Amino acid sequence: MLRSLSAALLALMLPIALSAQAPAPAVPVRRPAAPAAQAASARPLNLTFEVTDALGAPLADVKVTTQAPMAREGVTGPDGSVRFANMRAGTYRVRFAREGSITLERDITARAGESLTIDVSLNAAPPPPKMPEPPKPAAPEPGTKPLPSGGEPKVVPIPLFLEKNFIGREGRKESPLGCTPTGTATLHQLREAWLNHAHDDADEWLYVVAGEGNLRIGSTDQRITAGTFSSIPHSTGHALLPTGRNPLILISVLSGPPCVTK
Repeated sequence: MLRSLSAALLALMLPIALSAQAPAPAVPVRRPAAPAAQAASARPLNLTFEVTDALGAPLADVKVTTQAPMAREGVTGPDGSVRFANMRAGTYRVRFAREGSITLERDITARAGESLTIDVSLNAAPPPPKMPEPPKPAAPEPGTKPLPSGGEPKVVPIPLFLEKNFIGREGRKESPLGCTPTGTATLHQLREAWLNHAHDDADEWLYVVAGEGNLRIGSTDQRITAGTFSSIPHSTGHALLPTGRNPLILISVLSGPPCVTK
């Protein structure tokens, strides 16, 4: 009987011991997203665009626009830059447009909290094609055509003239020097580029007084410095691009058309 009682007690205690040894089932724990990572993805950033021409000179009046994830629009200042503040991270399609330059589009990728400065160079747009000129009448036979009556002689000391008419902070300034029935002389002072232009009825003679830059004729650039003399036939497109810290100062003489005064 004692053995039967012991066996019964053992049968009752065995399930209790086994349940005490069995491990508790694991409970999944959800951890909230790290606040620092969420804050980093939402931090704003700044995008600064610095635009120059093919020679590295700053380009003003360039319209800069961005598309998704944020649409913004701005125009570069005299230093060629524009800044967009408080932008979101992502990939932007950016468009750069300016009259006289070839429009450019670029993709910019910005990361959260990392401000960027993007350098962009725009090439000058080619001049529009010229319409064919009507046939010119046959040239008259050579003769002794008299010149029109001349004007009064004039002598201008250029250094003294510059002291009284210096450009200051202007982008471009022109001052008449002399005028006759067959020509006009003008002093040009340039801090910014003088874009492509032509004189249909006048040959032009250029003499550099001071400064340095580039004379662009067609697609060819010629470096010019103080003392450089250039002759440009009529109807020939050309541009002047200052490159130094000081203004490019030159004398232009238009030969052929009547005197022009302002």
